[in-house]
Amino acid sequence: MNKILRYFLIFSTLSIIAFTVDAREWPDNPTFVMEPFGAAKGGHFSRGLSFLSEGQRVKAWGGGEVIWTSDSGDGLLVVEHEDGFRSSYNGIEKRPDLNRSVTRGEWLGYAGGDSWLFEITDIKQSRIVDPITLLPSRKNLNSAPVGVVELVNGSRHLELMGEVELPPGRWTVVVSDFLSSGHDAIPVEVSLFWVGESIGSLRFDALEESDNGVVLETPEPFLFRHVYNPDGQLWFPDVLLNAGTGTLELRIRDEIGRVVSRSWKLTVR
Repeated sequence: MNKILRYFLIFSTLSIIAFTVDAREWPDNPTFVMEPFGAAKGGHFSRGLSFLSEGQRVKAWGGGEVIWTSDSGDGLLVVEHEDGFRSSYNGIEKRPDLNRSVTRGEWLGYAGGDSWLFEITDIKQSRIVDPITLLPSRKNLNSAPVGVVELVNGSRHLELMGEVELPPGRWTVVVSDFLSSGHDAIPVEVSLFWVGESIGSLRFDALEESDNGVVLETPEPFLFRHVYNPDGQLWFPDVLLNAGTGTLELRIRDEIGRVVSRSWKLTVR
């Protein structure tokens, strides 16, 4: 079994990460979210939620102590919270009279530039956390759109549309335009099923950083870029399709709990 597949199967068996912290305050207008956690931009992965900047006020996610401020670059403010979390506000102009101790929802400063970035770090676990899991639920959101879905084997690319005939073997399922926008409901779990059996599941609750890049948190961590690339493509590698007829189904669960599915009838021979 190759290395990527082994890591992929390990990750698919993980249980849901449970957070005991209560949802707190949105630091900005929820409708201003431009890009979700983990999204690829300029060859890099987003460590948090990117918000549109229009000079609006930015608020504290929760009460805590301001441990770092910087006016250089785009401006940075970091708040440490008593329960082991740290929130960062990158790209804001700090309020001049801001005290060291802040309360939940307190005005911290103004959004600057074209966008600013909100990050949450779990200090105890040493991991970057998806802020959407620790914020009040957004309402009245459209389901996240899914781009083109393809089966790839070497140089062969088959776009999935209705019924598809293909030879048996190991294929990579590629989902395009994934995590491309924060204007719709943000995907938090993606699962793949073949003839009713789960063959893989990916969650985007938390990421870690290593010397080699961003990694998904698993019993044996592996690089995020093995399953998601800067072009916005999500990969399910080494899917074994044996001869026969069956249904391939893609399920996406979003931030408000909805599950959207797409399916295709495959004839493998």
